[in-house]
Amino acid sequence: MKKLLPITTAVFLYVHATSQAQKIISDCTIRYSVTSSGSQNANEFSGALKTIYLRGRDIRTDLKSSQINQTIFFNSNTGQATVLKEVGKSKYISHYSAAEWEKENELYKVIKFSTTGVTQKILDYECKQAILLLKNGNSYTIYYTPDIIPSVAENPFEFKDVPGLVLKYETSMQERKLEYMATKISFDPVPAYQFEIPKTGYRILQ
Repeated sequence: MKKLLPITTAVFLYVHATSQAQKIISDCTIRYSVTSSGSQNANEFSGALKTIYLRGRDIRTDLKSSQINQTIFFNSNTGQATVLKEVGKSKYISHYSAAEWEKENELYKVIKFSTTGVTQKILDYECKQAILLLKNGNSYTIYYTPDIIPSVAENPFEFKDVPGLVLKYETSMQERKLEYMATKISFDPVPAYQFEIPKTGYRILQ
């Protein structure tokens, strides 16, 4: 029994160190640059900015481009979502129940997750490359750090099974390739006002 003790201790220390290395975050702000290529309208999203605000079980995603501004509010406790869209001077708001939001994202569910063994350093985090095959037949190439576990995935349908925080991903859409690359990450507390949904100024879309 005494000979087994050092091995058991070593295993315990390894597990403890591994668990210590991972950081579960419930407050976070991440900014991504967006580049687009591969079609005549490739510049439509080039220069766009994407920002994610995470606070507890709430997540907000902002996408600002030259063509459209969009904000998605999602609460993982209720499964409900609200989407704001600004196209030119027109502003729209849509509210989704949990069932409606799941149906809206049905085609984006991941049916296969596979790592490739490729790594890339992003914002000083060693990220693993993985391929996500979606239900709609499209695929994402993602780079995620297993050192950070978000309390809510950016999109619980697209990134639900990713064992870490996605800092870069690439996808193709209508002959256009899009790349989202994290350029800044902050773990400062996110103020509650970032999740206040406007009550006026938007046309309600059913």
